[in-house]
Amino acid sequence: MIKKVFYSIVIAIVFFLLISFILPRTVHVERSVDVDRPASTVFALVNGYDTIKTWSPWASRDPWAVYTLSGPANGVGARLEWDGDPRLSGKGWQEITESVPYSLVRMQLKFAQQGMATAYFSIQDQGGSSTLTWGFDADLTKDQSLAGGMVAQYFGLLFDRWIGGDYEIGLANIKALAESLPNVDFSGLEAEVVDAAPMDILFIQSDSSQDPVDLAGTLASAYQEITSFMAENDIQLAAQPMTITRAWSENGYAFDAAIPVVMKDVILTGNIQAGQSPSGPAVRVIHRGPYDRMMPTYEKLSAYMAANGLREGTVSWEHYISDPGKTPGNELVTYIYFQIESDAGGL
Repeated sequence: MIKKVFYSIVIAIVFFLLISFILPRTVHVERSVDVDRPASTVFALVNGYDTIKTWSPWASRDPWAVYTLSGPANGVGARLEWDGDPRLSGKGWQEITESVPYSLVRMQLKFAQQGMATAYFSIQDQGGSSTLTWGFDADLTKDQSLAGGMVAQYFGLLFDRWIGGDYEIGLANIKALAESLPNVDFSGLEAEVVDAAPMDILFIQSDSSQDPVDLAGTLASAYQEITSFMAENDIQLAAQPMTITRAWSENGYAFDAAIPVVMKDVILTGNIQAGQSPSGPAVRVIHRGPYDRMMPTYEKLSAYMAANGLREGTVSWEHYISDPGKTPGNELVTYIYFQIESDAGGL
């Protein structure tokens, strides 16, 4: 009886070893979902970690896990570390190693107990909508002992079932999040987050309807008064004029027509006031072309901020880099800034 048990164990071990030699050393898991939003919106959601708690299937499962962000806000080098319940999300980190705008984001992952792996998001533009694919690849035997690698190969047979279901949940969450955002394609938008420096300005508080003719006339009158005051008091120009929007509605705008100057001690007259331009974190985009064609740029900027988890502050402003008296309309360059609300983003 003992010999039979012994031989059975030996046979089982031999069988286990033989099977392990033909089992795959690597594992690949992949799931896809169609999203009714442009590729630019989907890319923004997966190209960083600011919104990961909104869509991650593991974040809701382990709500007490601690997440730490480091590196840039998005793109290559953006890093997330997590420390949660070992039975749920565990402990580890992931970092973006490749970022191709609107088509691919690749990450390296390190799990405290299971070792290294790679994951990726592949985005296919479907002309107004997109297909998002989430994939996972791992070498089951890398950095493992011989016995550990064999055991890992057996567990590899279950990876598609284990991870695939979580990926399906995560993709459904990303789809819902993306489709809650503005349906505007902002690919090609020249946008960046900047720390705007304050400038000394002379300005006139104004208001106008949304009629372009009314707005242009109000701005021209205000700039004329400011430039005349500058000439009378020998005040030097420091930069091109600005328009600082303080409030707006369907009925019109409340704004400051402003000119950056080299400030000096003078007595202000008429409607002119002195102060500083808005400063601090802001998203800046470059609009190229006539002033009356800025609305699509504003719509793209608003969609860009929403997709990147950046909340709009109370102030926006335009800085007219080109001199309209010397530059053809199609070549005009305007910097448009949206202030970022200080508590926006983050985990």
